Amino acid sequence: MKADWHITRDGDVLHDDEAEHIALVLHTLRIDEATFRRVLAEYARRCDDSSSYLKALAAAYAVCSPHEVSFSHARSESPCPACHAIAIEKVVARRAPDEMWNGDAALVYGRCAQCGHGVLLSPAAPQSLYQHDAYYTERGACGAGYENYEQERVYRETKGGRLLDWIETAAGRAPRSLLEVGSGYGFTRRAAEQRGIPTAGVDLSPHAAEGARRLYGCATFTGTLEQFLAAQIAGRAWDVVLYQFVLEHLSAPYAELRVAARAVAPDGYLAVIVPSMDAIEIEIFGASYRSFRNDHLHLFSHRSMELYLAGAGFVPVARKTDCNLHLLRGFVGERALREIYESGKGPDMFVLARRV
Repeated sequence: MKADWHITRDGDVLHDDEAEHIALVLHTLRIDEATFRRVLAEYARRCDDSSSYLKALAAAYAVCSPHEVSFSHARSESPCPACHAIAIEKVVARRAPDEMWNGDAALVYGRCAQCGHGVLLSPAAPQSLYQHDAYYTERGACGAGYENYEQERVYRETKGGRLLDWIETAAGRAPRSLLEVGSGYGFTRRAAEQRGIPTAGVDLSPHAAEGARRLYGCATFTGTLEQFLAAQIAGRAWDVVLYQFVLEHLSAPYAELRVAARAVAPDGYLAVIVPSMDAIEIEIFGASYRSFRNDHLHLFSHRSMELYLAGAGFVPVARKTDCNLHLLRGFVGERALREIYESGKGPDMFVLARRV
């Protein structure tokens, strides 16, 4: 621990973190150390006048954020894609390179006042982005893509194993088979097959399919789920169909989930992980929220996810929110973090659903 990441006042610990985790926080928020130190100084000052440390942090971050852009609060006339109400209000604008937006310097998101669904109102990254090798090696200026995706192999395999543990606990049995849509390099498939679970993968990216073949010998269907189902000779149904951070990239989640319903066995499950619009991190970090990026067309509230699932013929049987990065760990203890996630305010939303 570096001493200057430890802040106290009158015996109360206001912030305490390790240099290694601080580096992860800075990288995720895409800010530099000088900015974070300004945030901490402002936060410590505001804690004197605040009944809530997290409210003080939110106010401090709003003052120091390099990403906040002022914007008009006009309501969008487009219907909410989840509940169809004309109720989308602009809620955040994130600074972005001018050249990325044809003169517009902000990435703008709206939130539906009826169901809480988050919608990208700025021009989205082109769908062709997912066909490029660079999507898995470079993160774009507006957030799209991965950095060193393959180098995170061990971390992502382990993460896949934890996901399978949760599905098994929530379903009351281990998955009998797994179809992952947007399967990437096959990290979760690898974790499943090590447990004896047969898998298949579908991905739009030939590069991702080649990565799965090279790393694990996994065959991946290149295309959409609908194309995959049409190409199946036997028309096999799957015990678990998994969408792991995929639905937010799609223009029509309702249509996609209706196709998914055809792939799930009668007693099977749909497992979905998406970024949450209900996350407390939005309240605190505003435009710096990790999922405000130009390849995320949707951010899901708990209510909008219920609507999407119901519209495709699914009913939730288990849900949780969680996080692997714990950006608030230096400000609140492990118990408080767990309470945030258990209250449904974590940044990653997990849902397991059955076909109706």
